[in-house]
Amino acid sequence: MMRKSKVIIMLSCLLLLVSLYTIKPSDVFACSCAGPPEVAESLERSAAIFAGKVTQIAGPTRKLVMSSADPVHVTLEVTEIWKGELNPVTELTTAMSSASCGYDQFAVGSEYLVFASAESGRLTTGLCDGTKPLTTAGKELSELGAGYPPKAAPPPGETGSDTLAEGMLPSEGEAADQTFMQRPFLWGAVAVLLAAGLWLYFWRKKNRNVK
Repeated sequence: MMRKSKVIIMLSCLLLLVSLYTIKPSDVFACSCAGPPEVAESLERSAAIFAGKVTQIAGPTRKLVMSSADPVHVTLEVTEIWKGELNPVTELTTAMSSASCGYDQFAVGSEYLVFASAESGRLTTGLCDGTKPLTTAGKELSELGAGYPPKAAPPPGETGSDTLAEGMLPSEGEAADQTFMQRPFLWGAVAVLLAAGLWLYFWRKKNRNVK
């Protein structure tokens, strides 16, 4: 009986650890925005305003305790700019979840009108900045008028840098790549294998003791 209890305790601890690692953070706190900013206000406070197509989304590194504010890295092909000097391919970050004011509606292959802040030369955007799908940004595009193209691509072997004015501090803050979303299934499989291994170990040990 004692041996059986130990097995149950060990399996319970194992499943608890795996659950902590794989389950994404719940939206305990909600982000509250005053409302979508006016275009004139965005032109004043944003470090960069541009339209672009998402080519890659990289979620945060998995760890034992995840936060809704963990950064997601989004890469975009810039098509038109209204503020800032950007390279044809630009990366920005946003909080993983809208619970922390992150913009979690980015999807690979879709186009967006992005209003971004800058801190230490890095672009960031959030739920309260006005970023939205390009297909729903007719009003903003009309007010912005004609933009200008991104900077010429840097020569091979060189990495260009975006020229940004330091904007307001980024909104504090989930969209992640396919690998990021598939990892819970991987760790679930690992948990099953470990549980089976533990059961086999104690079953063999029990049989040896009986003999």
